[in-house]
Amino acid sequence: MSNISTAIDALLQARLRQLPEVQRESERWHTLGEHLAELDDALADLRVHTTMDAELVTALTLPQLTEIQLAVAQAADSFKVIASRFTRTTVNIGVSGAARMGKSTLLQSISGLDDNQIPTGHGIPVTAVRSRIFHSPAVRRAELEMHSPESFLTAVISPLHAALDLSPAPRTVAEFRDWVYPEAHPDTRHRVLLTRLRELHSALTSYEPLLTGGVKTVPLEEVRPFVAYPTHEEISKAGERVERAYAAVREARIECAFPHEHVARIGIVDLPGLGEVVADAERQHVAGLRNEVDAVLVVKRSSDTSSFFDETDTAGLGLLDEVRGFVRSTGEFAYLVHNTDPDKPHLAENLRGDLLRNVNGGEPDRFFTVFETDVRDPERVGREVLGPLLKRMAEGLPVMDAEVLAGTRTQASSVRDRTRLQLTDLRRALDQVARRAGVPEEVNEAKAAQLRNTIARRLRVLVAELAAEAHGSVLDQGFGEAVEKAYEDVVGWIQDGFGKGPDAWKEEALACMITEGHAAAFAGPEFSRIRVEISRRFAALDDFFTARLTAAWDRTAAVLAAECGALFQDDGSREADSSSSSDDATAAPAARSGRDVLAELAELFAASSQPCPGLASAVNSLLDVRLEYRTLLYPRVRPDLAPLNLQVTHPDTGEQMQHVAVPLTAEGAEHLHELFNSLAEQAAFRIQRSLSQEAAVPAVVIHALVEQFEDTLIRSGTSVMEFRRFVRSYRNDLWPAEFKGIDEANSRFARVLRVTQDISKTLEEGQR
Repeated sequence: MSNISTAIDALLQARLRQLPEVQRESERWHTLGEHLAELDDALADLRVHTTMDAELVTALTLPQLTEIQLAVAQAADSFKVIASRFTRTTVNIGVSGAARMGKSTLLQSISGLDDNQIPTGHGIPVTAVRSRIFHSPAVRRAELEMHSPESFLTAVISPLHAALDLSPAPRTVAEFRDWVYPEAHPDTRHRVLLTRLRELHSALTSYEPLLTGGVKTVPLEEVRPFVAYPTHEEISKAGERVERAYAAVREARIECAFPHEHVARIGIVDLPGLGEVVADAERQHVAGLRNEVDAVLVVKRSSDTSSFFDETDTAGLGLLDEVRGFVRSTGEFAYLVHNTDPDKPHLAENLRGDLLRNVNGGEPDRFFTVFETDVRDPERVGREVLGPLLKRMAEGLPVMDAEVLAGTRTQASSVRDRTRLQLTDLRRALDQVARRAGVPEEVNEAKAAQLRNTIARRLRVLVAELAAEAHGSVLDQGFGEAVEKAYEDVVGWIQDGFGKGPDAWKEEALACMITEGHAAAFAGPEFSRIRVEISRRFAALDDFFTARLTAAWDRTAAVLAAECGALFQDDGSREADSSSSSDDATAAPAARSGRDVLAELAELFAASSQPCPGLASAVNSLLDVRLEYRTLLYPRVRPDLAPLNLQVTHPDTGEQMQHVAVPLTAEGAEHLHELFNSLAEQAAFRIQRSLSQEAAVPAVVIHALVEQFEDTLIRSGTSVMEFRRFVRSYRNDLWPAEFKGIDEANSRFARVLRVTQDISKTLEEGQR
């Protein structure tokens, strides 16, 4: 591999190494564009909200936002174009020049193609389609990108109509087919354009089937009609029926073996001729060059009529100066090819002098490098043009790439600064919105404090009522009735022979005493059974305790529902209720128990968007309580059951004694029954009396439970914070009429803030 080929491979690899960062840059600007579009939408959404007054709407209007969006899109596209430039696997050289200067002949000499692929002509333009030609040692073919009907009308017919002031342009091929065009035009240029249009119109049937929008592959020997205008002979022979297949072709890609060294990574782009009379010629020429070629050869031939650099040539260089973009030196991008004719050396001398004086200011190659050659001679073209050009590009292309990238970044930096300035203006406007609209945090804190205070006052009233019930002079009548009912049940059971009937009980006692030989065999187990049964029957007081606890839950739930009642309604009716702050303590839904309401409140505390574990724990602790006879009162009455034992303690001596001693006869069984009845009734009476003395215990316990709940809910270390969280999560449900519209505005405001943060973040990432 030659030094030039090695250098070109190295610079293409260097481009690839820069590609990831350029792609990231392009993606960042694309993302920024998406954020700006969302910001535009979010601001429009916020401006129309009912909470916004006219002054705020004006403050939220950013007149430069659309312009900045366009600039951002252009920046993203610029980096995308650079990414495309760095992705190319070839160094592309554009070849341009006015008609009859030798452009097509130069292309033939570089590529090795002939008139069947790159037609030449004498005195008339022949190149109709832009072609890309690439070196390929093994492949010879042409891939033709065909117009679709839509692109044909847009890119070919509409510019001609616009140039001729023929409006409107046809919207379909059928409309174009039926169009009636004038015969001639008085203006020379317009007359030429009209002739082109009429030629395309009359030849429509020859190329309409080719308007497929796809890619057509043809052998190189058959490509000429697809890339060149018909010859004078073809037009003379076929007239209006001449075929114009080129009209259906957007672009041609040709692959063939170049007859030169150093060309493995070279692509040649055949650009439209300068000075050719075509519609929208400058745009087409620039579009053919922009970001697609790394250097351009402009062919200029000395002739009997033109041995100097004329206006057409100057305009062409002006276009090249425009499309070189951020490349600082025009001479590194554009090169002049002086096409000499060995048979007319005096003409060559004239043009050589004109190029030196008028183009390069009297100093050779000062502004533009001039390659002098006979473009008809491939060997001279390789030696005098292609070799020197590739050597210059191997040295200069990395510099041009760096200039293009740096210039694009500088331009993008300007867009970044303008975007930041707009964000600064927007933040000032958002500060006004935050002060005058939405729900500031202090409002949220005030509502949380209000809710906590009102619940605290209501719970304090409830705790005071429970304290009066627990410590007042009036005993709980319900408790006395429950104790009396349990006592009567126990006495009835005793009198019924301890659940067996008196006779059956005595018979069972006698049989056991005779069998075992003593009364203790029956009396011991029977004392235990009676003790257990008496305790079990007094445990019926649990129903009373449950009722009292349920009532406490109901009363507590009513207090909470008076302030939070809207939370306990069905979702469909929750928003419609605006009376949740009523002083009516019965705000809890009548169909639901207090326990259910409290359980749901605990779940709401735990499942809120900002969880409140302390408040949830306070409610769950209240619900987790059980009031039972065996835990509250059994320890108090257990001594009253002590005499119901086979052995008892002597009241005087304190010694253990057995107080059951009867004969093993029917009379002994009768005596034993009387003894058991007496002891059991005495124990039941003592329990009744002991329980009556504890009438205040259930109320005291209930008071203590609710007081502990109130203390935990209102005065725990996290209470204030968690009430704020609770209000943030459910304020729309707690105060629907008050907060629904404001929160909607807040949501829109938050969206604008989020998008501005995303924009700032993207800008910072791009600057690092």
